[in-house]
Amino acid sequence: MKIAVFIDAGGRAASLYQAGIVRVYESDADGWRQERDIPFALHEQMGLSEIRTSTLTMLTALDGCRHFVATAIHGALLSYFDGMGIHMWRLNGEPAGFLTRIQRFVEENAQRQQAAVPRGFIKPGQGDGEYNLNLIDALKSDGALTSKQVLLPFFRQTPFRKIEIVCDHLPKWFQRELPALKLALTIAQNADGRCHAVVFPLPDRT
Repeated sequence: MKIAVFIDAGGRAASLYQAGIVRVYESDADGWRQERDIPFALHEQMGLSEIRTSTLTMLTALDGCRHFVATAIHGALLSYFDGMGIHMWRLNGEPAGFLTRIQRFVEENAQRQQAAVPRGFIKPGQGDGEYNLNLIDALKSDGALTSKQVLLPFFRQTPFRKIEIVCDHLPKWFQRELPALKLALTIAQNADGRCHAVVFPLPDRT
C-alpha cells in the first residue's frame, strides 16, 4: 500500500498552503519506507488555473497512490483530488503515528465491503483467469449494493485475464479507477440495449 503525505520541514503533516513537500510512503514486510518525494508548492496569490495545473501534475505523479494526508485541504482542491480518485485524510503529526492506522482502516473496510457482496454473481468464464458478471442482476439483488462494492474488491484482489460485464450503463467510476489499477476495457452495445464491457489488465511494460 502507498500513502502520500504533505509534510513540512520538520517531517510533520502540513496544510497544502504551507511550505512543504509530498512524500510517498510504501508498506512492505519490514514496515513503512519512503518511496520518493514530489515537489509541490501553492500560495494564496496563485490563480485558479495555476493552482489546478500544479495540483493535477502532482496528483498524476502519485502513480497509483490513492491516499493523501494533509492537515487541511479546501476549496477547488477538494474537487481535483476527488476527480483523480484520491482519498483525502486530514491528520496531524508525524507519518509514523498514522500510516499503519490508515492501512488497517482501509483493509478492514475493504473486508467489510467484500463480505457484503452477494456471492456467485462473478462466475468463472471458459478460460483460465476469465470471469463473467451480470451486473444488472447483482444490483437488483440488493437495492443498497453498488457497482463499486461488487467490482472494486475483485479488481484489486483477484488475478484475472479478463472479466466480461453486462450492465445497463458503464459505471462512471470506471473512468477514474481503471487507469489507476492499470486496467483497460472495451465496450459494445448489445441489440437489447444493454452494455457489454470487457475489462482486462494492461500489459506490464516494466
